[in-house]
Amino acid sequence: MTNEERLYENLNIKDLKKLKELALEEHENFFKRNPHLKEAYYDSLIGICLCQGAASHYLNPNVGIKDFDIWHFYKENNNIPFPYRGHKRIKDGYKGKPLDFLKRVIPNDIYNSNIGSPEQIIMNYLLEKNTKTKTLLLKKAIIGLYPDEIFNKILFKGEL
Repeated sequence: MTNEERLYENLNIKDLKKLKELALEEHENFFKRNPHLKEAYYDSLIGICLCQGAASHYLNPNVGIKDFDIWHFYKENNNIPFPYRGHKRIKDGYKGKPLDFLKRVIPNDIYNSNIGSPEQIIMNYLLEKNTKTKTLLLKKAIIGLYPDEIFNKILFKGEL
């Protein structure tokens, strides 16, 4: 990808608020598309984070943005499996760049050992589970978007 294909405009708190709003809209839309999951997962949203390149760009505007990766993390439901690769892409999503909404379920043992702390639950999941998601996300920054207690909080700096 050439530098011309990246967005180098600074991101600010207003951008994070807009991304949070878009992420919460996607939370609603996901359950409209998947009504069979609503009872099990709608109220189990632990947190939403801006991740990967866009999060690193927020901390260092020299990084540039090729797309916005927003991750939703949900508490596992033992009775109803969550789609393994919950993903929705909006091609011209924000500031002319694609917006990717990705979803993962956090196992109950990790959730239960960190009840009440979305930051700890998400980070312990990423640090404890040896998954492709972990490898991918811990290369770059992770910035909290939702709930309010993690909004604009650097959960992980990664490589800038």
